Amino acid sequence: MPATKSSASAEPLADALEKSENVKETVQGVADDLAVVHAVLNKDVPKERTDELDQAVQRTNDLEKKLSKSAEVLEQVTETLSEELKKKGVS
Repeated sequence: MPATKSSASAEPLADALEKSENVKETVQGVADDLAVVHAVLNKDVPKERTDELDQAVQRTNDLEKKLSKSAEVLEQVTETLSEELKKKGVS
């Protein structure tokens, strides 16, 4: 049976939703892991730190924030795709 126009146009949205969910989970997992690394670097380093170590600590903090923000944006995209699919009658 041929796909209706509505279901055919929903297929790319369904694919995008699945990919978005997978990427969101990956990004959130990396952000969580990086937050742990950052916490360890902040806690378990000698009092006499080198400039390179201080830069590494700051960089992990910056990266964790960037990844967390990306995960938030992906969550919004995923929600929008899901809502659009529901409007088209596809779940």
